[in-house]
Amino acid sequence: MAAADGVHAVDLGADVGAWFTGSTLHGVDDANLAHHRPHVPARLAAARDAVGRRTGTDPAAWHLLRQVHGAAVATVDGEVPRGAELRDVDAAVTVEHDRPLVVLAADCLPLLVAGRRAVGVAHAGWRGVVADVAGAVVTALTSLGESVADLTVVLGPTIGACCYAVGADVADAVADAAPGAPVRTRTRDGRSSVDLRLAVRTRLATLGVTRVTDGPGTTAHCTACGSGWFSHRRDPAAGRHAGLVVRTTTADR
Repeated sequence: MAAADGVHAVDLGADVGAWFTGSTLHGVDDANLAHHRPHVPARLAAARDAVGRRTGTDPAAWHLLRQVHGAAVATVDGEVPRGAELRDVDAAVTVEHDRPLVVLAADCLPLLVAGRRAVGVAHAGWRGVVADVAGAVVTALTSLGESVADLTVVLGPTIGACCYAVGADVADAVADAAPGAPVRTRTRDGRSSVDLRLAVRTRLATLGVTRVTDGPGTTAHCTACGSGWFSHRRDPAAGRHAGLVVRTTTADR
């Protein structure tokens, strides 16, 4: 379940701040952090301000992604305006400090990544798994000088195989993206399903990423049938929780 105040802190190193938010925020009426559903602007601002206070980040500096279920990666460098939305990407990386990267989700799997100098985020639904967004973000980080051996990945909340009913074509595609792993399974009621978390873990392992952990409370509670997270499958009008990561100093870890 989500933390009492709705924000989970994640350990990605002494000079990295990292968090997952939940579907409730203490003292806030609406914990939704996305602007692409019908919403009340004042509520969205209040939710983002609350997360900003609890994470020590400025929402005006957040780099949100306009996610399209692909594998494109944006690199935030000194030329990118502070707080600019990163369009038509499902991952982002940076070596800049005080540039929070923010990924939104409500069943898809959010990833937070840190190396010795760089940080990154990624958004992986079944399309992202098939497009290899996990591989794309790792490649982007190595292009910034990171070593795969130095990367740590934290997997956020996602829909479980218990509830993620998909067609046979989707199950085949995800299984092909994670060969050898038992990602093809069944829902509670016997329909075809896939395990997104296992598929991403398998892909990261093939890339040589050995430090992969699950965020607090994210494995015990499926977003769709558990509590504490938004779920599009459970409620098509649902909001979005977030994963945030930021380099807080310019020093290497």
